[in-house]
Parts: sequence; structure tokens; C-alpha cells
Amino acid sequence: MKFFVAASENIFIIEQTIEGWKLNKAVLPDKEIQAVAADPEKNVIYAGTFDHGLLKSTDKGGSWEQAGKEILPNRVMSLHISPHKDRDTGFHLVYAGTEPSGLYCSSDGGKIWRNFPALLELPSKEDWSFPPRPETHHVKDIAVGYEDDHFILAGIELGGVMRSINGGTAFEDRKPGSQFDCHKIILHPEAHERIYETGGGGFAESGDHGKTWETQNKGLGNFSYLVHGAVDPDDPETIVVSGAEGPSKAYAPENAETVVFRRDSKFNAWERVTDGLPAPHGSTVFHLLSNPEEPGAFYAVNNTGIYRSVTKGKSWNRLPVEWPVELKGERIEDVFLLPVKNTDNPY
Repeated sequence: MKFFVAASENIFIIEQTIEGWKLNKAVLPDKEIQAVAADPEKNVIYAGTFDHGLLKSTDKGGSWEQAGKEILPNRVMSLHISPHKDRDTGFHLVYAGTEPSGLYCSSDGGKIWRNFPALLELPSKEDWSFPPRPETHHVKDIAVGYEDDHFILAGIELGGVMRSINGGTAFEDRKPGSQFDCHKIILHPEAHERIYETGGGGFAESGDHGKTWETQNKGLGNFSYLVHGAVDPDDPETIVVSGAEGPSKAYAPENAETVVFRRDSKFNAWERVTDGLPAPHGSTVFHLLSNPEEPGAFYAVNNTGIYRSVTKGKSWNRLPVEWPVELKGERIEDVFLLPVKNTDNPY
């Protein structure tokens, strides 16, 4: 498998090989990277930047070119690789979320893009605002249905989760019970009706494809500022989330104090997890991931390293990866996990 870890102007490609873990670095000088993704079957890596648009590489990060320059705004804040491929091109659909809020999609490896203007026609748009830059807002996360490629969710920071059931022709506005300060949207690969959201006010879940939502914060205490989450691909009840008491303690290593929680039933309270994880102080908020090829396993990535759990999130072990000095002192903006099934993979 491979991890693409983006921080500042660097993307670290961390690969598990027969000989052990291998690390390479791609540098995008003077580019503040916000998001990273890779097509699982094509030799394309995407990097969303702050003020420099979307960049893509077709040589494993050796060189980069602008993508969608004619249509995409300069601030690309989120990327999502759809599980669905275009029949003609063979590329997985890639979605880009921008600031100001906008949603775009390419089906040919980032050459041609289309947008979804219906997202900006929702009544709540007048209230959307990102607190650090209150004059604007952005699409923080995107999710597309595993089974239905017409099912699209766009999470606005700060605005909420917007749902489309017709491929983006129209969107439904945010629902009561969801988190309006959306950070992460998670779909389950098998239980298609389940949707999970982490946000600035805690955790929310839908059991009916996003028609209705319920906030579920029991057990979080003061650590209700949730940033990332992941669900066991074999068990829709087992979820891990990461968070802090607020944004000032989530992202910067010098001030960070973050924790991980798990839950194995929506009827249970969240339980704090510490076994195998670093002490909260100085530990930035974890990016949490699961791998469809590894039921029961989770990965957690932050400024201290990569951790793996094979106990459904109950205990963790740090992977033997020599952690780059650049990542120890930086805020990690995004992590993308690419399962590698065979040696023919282009990466």
C-alpha cells in the first residue's frame, strides 16, 4: 500500500515493499498543498493548492502541470477519487472542492472539468462562512456513493452537508442533526445507507442515505471538535474519530493536544483510545483511514508517524517508517491511502 502525505509544499509517498517501507518526496516549490489524491489504476497524482489551483503529475511526482486552469478557482481545498470509472477513458472520476465553495469533476484524468452550479443555489448559502476567513467558505470534503455514482455529498466548511441524488443536477440543503461545521464525510462500502460526519461540534450519523441525521456526542466530553474519522469496512458499527477541545489545539504541533475515540455501537458512548498512541500534548490531530482490503484495520497519521490498529481501533502500533523532519513540525493537510493489489499498479 501507499500513503500520500501532504504538508506545506511537500508530498511524501510512503510505500510498503517486500524489503520494508520506502519513502520518496515530491516538492512543489512555494505551493501550499491542501489536498492530495491518486487514481488507483492510472499514473496520475493530484495536488490541490491554496492560490495555485490544481496540479497533477503523471511521472510519480517528478514533475507537475496545471490542471483545469480555465475553470477551476485558484484555491482547491479538497479532492475525492470516486469508486466509479469512466467507461471510455478508464480514469476514475476525480472531484475537486474549491474556495469559494464550488464542486467540479473530471472523467479524463484532469483534462476537462465540469462544475455543479446547483450547489450554490441552496437557501443556506447566505449563511456559509469559514471563521478564519469569514468573507468566504469552501468545500471541505466530498463523498460519492460506492453503489450509486449519482449520489454525491459535499461538505461545506462552514455550511453543512449538501446531498444530491441525481448526479449533481440538484442538491438538497443541510439537514437538522448534522454538523454544519463539516470536516469529514465517511461512507460505508457495504452498508450504503450509513453516512458518518465529523465536524466542529462533534459527530453526526445518518442511517437513511442522508435524509435525516442525529448528533451523537456521548463520551466525547470537551473533545467535541472532531476533524477526521474512519469506519471498519467490515463492520458499520465500528468507528474511530480524532479531535481536540478546539481548533487552537488541533493542528499546530507546538500547541496540539489531541485524542482518538472509538465506538462499536451507536448505542454506546465514545471511548478514548490510548494504547499504542502518542501522548496528546504535541500530537496533532490524526488523519484516520481504513483499507477495504483489511477488514478490522485502521491507520492513523500525524506529525509523530503512522500507526496501525488490527484490533478494530482498540490498540495501535507505530509502523517502522523513518518519519521526515518536515512532517514532525508541520501541520499535515491531507493523507491519501492507496491500496496496492499487485505489481502492475502504475505507482
